[in-house]
Amino acid sequence: MKAKILLINLTITALLSSCSYFSEFLKEPDPTLGLSAASLYGQGKEFLDAEDYPNAIKYFDILEARYPFGVYSTQAMLDIAYASYQSDLRDESIINSDRFIRLYPNHPNVSYAYYLRALANFDKDSNYFTKLLGQDPSKYDVTKLKKSFDDFTIVANKFPKSKYAKDSINRLIYLKNMMAKNELYIAKYYSKRYAHVAVVERIKYMIKNYSGTPSTKEALLLLTDSYNKLKMYDLAYDTARVFQKNFPGYKLTYLEKNVILTQDIEEVKETRKIPPEENSKSWYEYLNIFNYF
Repeated sequence: MKAKILLINLTITALLSSCSYFSEFLKEPDPTLGLSAASLYGQGKEFLDAEDYPNAIKYFDILEARYPFGVYSTQAMLDIAYASYQSDLRDESIINSDRFIRLYPNHPNVSYAYYLRALANFDKDSNYFTKLLGQDPSKYDVTKLKKSFDDFTIVANKFPKSKYAKDSINRLIYLKNMMAKNELYIAKYYSKRYAHVAVVERIKYMIKNYSGTPSTKEALLLLTDSYNKLKMYDLAYDTARVFQKNFPGYKLTYLEKNVILTQDIEEVKETRKIPPEENSKSWYEYLNIFNYF
């Protein structure tokens, strides 16, 4: 009986071994075997230039695994970050950019790693549908935008002569406007719920950190109104005076003790001269359901 069981086990083992042998025999040979670092990088770069990003990442990964040190593996790290970004793999792009910055903080191309990481954070939550629907990023969590802002700031300040500095500055202006708009959006939410102390603190934070943005005008008007509702009339008056200094064309009046800012009639006439088509919204803004929240 024992001999029979032993024979069965030996037969099964032989069959499994033969299956393994034939699977290895039928397996396609690895085309990268024996290739030098330069050859691996060259082939990966060809895929990258052809916008075949999955194959480019594959070859660069093999290069890093086989030749972890040297100029080719260093450059491959940056190329993987770029290929991941182009493949909408934002997290992988950020990880590889972080790794490059950590390992090579003084590398001549480290500015590109910061710039790429900033772009990945900038576009992290965007996709085809968000672009199609025209979602306003200021109405959602801006944590990633803040990270992107920090990275673009590093590029603009630390590498002012790099070719990425100008685009970084333009994006910083946009991000600053979005973050200010987000603070105003939250302040208006608090105002609807009569949380006027929260409104005041939010707007004060916005003006301190994001001054000079288009949201400042509406924020100061809301701040004046909140001070009125809190019966802090001296502060409402001070805010209204600051508003008048920055936005001429408004008159300061009183309704009982409340400080009221009204636009000058001549200013209103000038505004009405603008052709209606310039003030009209595009069709997708009307259809976009996110603009109604």
